[in-house]
Amino acid sequence: MMNIKMLKMAFAGVVLSVTGFANAGVISTLYGANNGGSFGGAVYFDLMVGSQDLSITGFDLNTNEQDAFSDFQVWLLNGTTSETNQTSSSWLQAATGSGTGAGLNNVTMVTLSNNFSLNSNTLYGFALVAGSTFGHDYTNGDGSNQNFSNTDLSLTLGTATNSPFTGSVFNPRIWNGTIRYDVVTSDVPAPTSIALLALGLVGLGLSRKKKTA
Repeated sequence: MMNIKMLKMAFAGVVLSVTGFANAGVISTLYGANNGGSFGGAVYFDLMVGSQDLSITGFDLNTNEQDAFSDFQVWLLNGTTSETNQTSSSWLQAATGSGTGAGLNNVTMVTLSNNFSLNSNTLYGFALVAGSTFGHDYTNGDGSNQNFSNTDLSLTLGTATNSPFTGSVFNPRIWNGTIRYDVVTSDVPAPTSIALLALGLVGLGLSRKKKTA
């Protein structure tokens, strides 16, 4: 005989099976800065998405500062950054972020204002703009430290400017940090389907309870 406890267990199993379709991932570059930019400066790199859509959920970065900030910015464009990091007209702001600097070569976690999606098999240019109270600490590129990849995405780094989208371009410069993301698959049932399944389980339980009353 199905009781309320069994119904709760069944519904929990449904939720677990659904959330299991979105797999969390990370990709990191370096945390060994030998150079750095001005407060409010920007770093640029290319990101190629693999065969599945991604949802970007957060960043970690490297900064010498240890102050709180709330004005980190993430900008995107379709295609490579190599010819377009000198003008903001090509870019769209995807999110802002906040956190507290952890000091040089330590992980500073950035909490984003919102997650944002990247389409599979698509090349994106990224611009990460530091807040007004900190600058990016990064590594000079040497030809052997400019590419990072895993099964979900690949990174090609990169350049930097002391002011976003303007001024002298320093190249190559390797952003120090981590991208946190979820892999989004097409197998995730729609929320409506989940709700209908849950209601069906509850209805079945109530019907059996009445018959045995």
